[in-house]
Amino acid sequence: MSDFEGNEKKTGYSFSDFMEDEIRDSAFKVSIRPHRMVPHLFLIVSPVIFYIFFFEFFRLLDEAGLSHLSGSVILVLFIVLLFGIYIFLYNCGKEVVVSGRGIVVRKFFVINESFSVDDVIECTVITGLVTSGRLHEHYNKAVIVYGDGKRITLEDTLFKGWSRLVRYMEMNGKLVTVDGRGMVSKKLDEMLRR
Repeated sequence: MSDFEGNEKKTGYSFSDFMEDEIRDSAFKVSIRPHRMVPHLFLIVSPVIFYIFFFEFFRLLDEAGLSHLSGSVILVLFIVLLFGIYIFLYNCGKEVVVSGRGIVVRKFFVINESFSVDDVIECTVITGLVTSGRLHEHYNKAVIVYGDGKRITLEDTLFKGWSRLVRYMEMNGKLVTVDGRGMVSKKLDEMLRR
């Protein structure tokens, strides 16, 4: 028997106890993955670049008496720009910092809320979700409800440190898991299990 095994039996700790204590009392950060910032930045930059390249065209439309057409296109570009800025601030400005039993949630880069893990009502993890559209991407979502019903939503494909946060919530007894798959997928899964 090695010295390590002997010491483990003397203290009564197992490796899993050490991991649970480490996760429960650890410090980590959940923030957006760097490569996921690129589409957010593209959504902001593309209407500006489009406007710069077609500025002369818009001027010619105004001179031809079609200022309502150029104004409509510029309005659409402005709305896309505002939407891109909002999505960038909403997703990229979101961060969760855990230190021991304290949690700090940052929203929109400037709003900071700090609370204890005891103030968390629940952390609902919705599994098996699929994005709509042409590219189907599977992801899981965690919805943390804290304080007076405030909530923050984090997706595992968008944020690094997501799984560690979910494990932290599980270790503190706050985790609720929900199967987010569609009804057809659930029925097929039940049929295959029989």
